[in-house]
Amino acid sequence: YRAFDPIFQVLRTIPPLAWLPIALAAFSGMNDSLQTIGLNVNEAAGLFVIFVTSIWPILMNTAVGVQQVPQDYRNVARVLRLGKLDYFITILMPSAAPYIFTGLRIAVGLSWLAIVAAEMLTAGGGIGFFIWDSYNSGKQSELILALLYIGLVGLLLDKLVYYISKFAVQSDS
Repeated sequence: YRAFDPIFQVLRTIPPLAWLPIALAAFSGMNDSLQTIGLNVNEAAGLFVIFVTSIWPILMNTAVGVQQVPQDYRNVARVLRLGKLDYFITILMPSAAPYIFTGLRIAVGLSWLAIVAAEMLTAGGGIGFFIWDSYNSGKQSELILALLYIGLVGLLLDKLVYYISKFAVQSDS
């Protein structure tokens, strides 16, 4: 934790859109390879921005979840002489799962924000491009409708992850 935390703190504070020019430059040399999997440079850079945006809340919440495993659970695992895999499956994952899903909910929301902004900058299409185009065309009603759409999709994505977490993390309470 002490070794990786400073690195994570530096990298996570870089705004996701600041990675976009680096991603565009990195993926521009891979255009032929990207086309074989059905992506263009803008889409690959957008996916990278989503990844960079979402990885930090997931990692940080997972780390907190692992740190919060009750000492009693660890003691029982020692008494039962659980192997590493059994400990991981029966103790660690169930204890950390609520934290992991909290990180996923945060990550989904942040990723949705980042991709809309990336689409505005790359002009490659998508709802972000639609908003920017509506603004430039003076179509305020379309712009407002797009904002409502973004909010509703964000709500649906959050609820989807929430209900998956409720299904995956069965609580006895």
